[in-house]
Amino acid sequence: RAVVSSPGKPDIDVSSPPEFKGEAGFWTPEDMFVASVNLCTLLTFVAFSQQKGLEFVSYECAAEGVLENVEGKYRFTEVALHPHVTVKAQEDIERAREVLDSAHKGCFVSNSITATVKLFPDIRAA
Repeated sequence: RAVVSSPGKPDIDVSSPPEFKGEAGFWTPEDMFVASVNLCTLLTFVAFSQQKGLEFVSYECAAEGVLENVEGKYRFTEVALHPHVTVKAQEDIERAREVLDSAHKGCFVSNSITATVKLFPDIRAA
């Protein structure tokens, strides 16, 4: 086990996953990797929505990563994001889809990794 820390921020207890002899119930590097892709996409969507004047009611996103042994080395080959976005009106759905697509393409974390990031959006009006 270890603690991730940075000045002015709360500490995070971390471990390897149980599959790699770590302890259950703690954040793992794998969790943080997938969460980083997910969070970057969310925050980019929020920023782009503000720039485009798109008001949304909610954004929730499940994310999962595929970790594989490729040529003798473990690596993430895919991250799947399943955002559920609720907008205020039916006429905002297409614009939200465009903003989300731009956020997906503009996420610097996704653009910095070799894993394929796939987006499976569900956008609805309130």
